Amino acid sequence: MEQGIIIPNNFPELFTKRLHLQNFKLDDAKELFEIRSDKEFVKYLGTYPMKTLEEAENMIQGNIDSFNNKEGLSWKICEKGSERLIGYIGFWRINQNHFRGEIGFGIHPNYQNKGYMKEACRAVLDYGFSFLNIHSVLADTDSLNIASQKLLVSQGFKKEGVLRESFYFDGEFIDSVYFGLLESDFNGHAELVSASD
Repeated sequence: MEQGIIIPNNFPELFTKRLHLQNFKLDDAKELFEIRSDKEFVKYLGTYPMKTLEEAENMIQGNIDSFNNKEGLSWKICEKGSERLIGYIGFWRINQNHFRGEIGFGIHPNYQNKGYMKEACRAVLDYGFSFLNIHSVLADTDSLNIASQKLLVSQGFKKEGVLRESFYFDGEFIDSVYFGLLESDFNGHAELVSASD
């Protein structure tokens, strides 16, 4: 490979059959706060529920800065025809030297079990391999987060190992389960209708 991961200058919007993946705006803070302040939602994230709107604003600004600095690329998930944030997904950490992106995602409980995250994940992975020059994708999950692990496996990820008690949070040590996806593992194509950048 001649060059590293290619982060576009303009934020790329992705469209699937039902979803519009787009750039975060600070105006999304209220909807992000609604998700990240839910105790059940953050159960496996190794973080406490958000308590202030400012925390959501800081997270959004961090995502915007990460893209501008070419260190990450995170999308807000909306249903087509809507600007309402119902979830998020992206390569929140990018390793240029090794052509690797680390993926993270979450969706509002009211929109779970609709196949939305599988649809969004497929589109993001397809974009990563097809346009960003990513060679491999890493996912780090809590050992008890079975739903996320099933989603990753459905996208072709392979379980690569367990780091026992590698993460300390809220008074206990937690196992981390790592999943990996190579470009050559990525079977099929995302339900990607179009991408604009």
